[in-house]
Amino acid sequence: MRKVIASVLAASIVALAGCSTAKETTPKTGEQTPAKPVELSFYFPVAVGGAAANALEAMVKEFNTANPNIKVTGNFSGNYTDTMTKVQASIQGGAPVDSAILLATDVYTLLDQKAIVAVDELAKADKDGAEYLGDFLPALMLNSKVDGKLWSVPFQRSVPVLFWNKETFTKNGLKDAPKNWDELVSSAKTLTKDGNWGVEIPSDGNPSWIFSSFSIQAGKSVVNENGTEVYLNTPENEKGIQFILDLAKTNKVMPAGVIKWGDAPNDFIAGKTAMIYHTTGSIGLLKSKMDPAKIGVAPMPAGVKPGAPTGGGNLYVFKTTPEKQAAAWKFVRFMTEPERVAQWSVTTGYIAASNKAWATKTMKDAVAAFPGYAVAKDALANADRELATHNNQQILKAYGDELQAIVNGTKDVKTALKTAQENATKILAPFKK
Repeated sequence: MRKVIASVLAASIVALAGCSTAKETTPKTGEQTPAKPVELSFYFPVAVGGAAANALEAMVKEFNTANPNIKVTGNFSGNYTDTMTKVQASIQGGAPVDSAILLATDVYTLLDQKAIVAVDELAKADKDGAEYLGDFLPALMLNSKVDGKLWSVPFQRSVPVLFWNKETFTKNGLKDAPKNWDELVSSAKTLTKDGNWGVEIPSDGNPSWIFSSFSIQAGKSVVNENGTEVYLNTPENEKGIQFILDLAKTNKVMPAGVIKWGDAPNDFIAGKTAMIYHTTGSIGLLKSKMDPAKIGVAPMPAGVKPGAPTGGGNLYVFKTTPEKQAAAWKFVRFMTEPERVAQWSVTTGYIAASNKAWATKTMKDAVAAFPGYAVAKDALANADRELATHNNQQILKAYGDELQAIVNGTKDVKTALKTAQENATKILAPFKK
């Protein structure tokens, strides 16, 4: 069956490659007319500002110019949640999108809907398919592999990191970013003065991504390898969340209550906080708004061990027709060419997802000018998989609601995590093998 699929896809790609010069003969008149291009819809979210959206739209335009036999229509569809909602609506309506950037963690939901095509099957149509897939950074593939197959390609990827203001540190007698939790508290106490905070950790919406980092650092991930079980009510998770709370309530180095995702980088730019936890995808925004020489980037300070979950979006190809799937795969390959990936990383701050991208002059020059780009790549050595399960949106809401209650002070950590675990266990019960 796999050979048949590969043969169909290979034939489709060969056919597409010739479409730019192919002619259709009209039976009635014998006139030669250009072949109609394959039309593809592409949905993408942008979580960190307009520059990324502009860069994506430019790439779509570049692809269309280079491939007149294919026409990709890009649709900026809001944040990740908005984009997933629109993609699911297209699936349920019987006219699925052709390609989309969605969270790597959406894989189980899309598989349960039988909506996506395995990219390792698509890659069999390419002579260099195995080499191409093998070039992606291994940590960024952790959430892509399910049941022995790869279901998406890393693109808009990140890990949470610590941004620190080098100038503010120097003025307060500090030299380097904190390397562990104790150093974080000590540095933040020194930096909290004159109405400014030492550190900010976003906690609005669904803070599970950054919050789960602290559980990993305390010694245990919050999810298993096959998306059927979560570990929310554990001593490690309780310890990590309590540490976050204590930064505000006990140590008084962080604002109490909810800190909005978008407010943290803005406060950092304005000098209202000396450190923030945020996505590497914010590098581009920060560099555009402040002197890059002031921006320090460091791995998240370690607890009993270093670590953080990978995050961000992957490129998916949806089940449509062989012709459209082949065209969508060609688009995915175009978007992930090394030079293009390198430029995307430099523009946005997202991690360049392949080894060949890191070997480009573009990436090497960028790291030489701003070493912070390389921090995220180095942090991948200690990265873990992100919270991804079947019915993932329900799990994230169940957990996120309890985290919000903790941050707002309406529930204590033990009670909230117990409730989160009970709710998550019920949601995942149908998928337990």
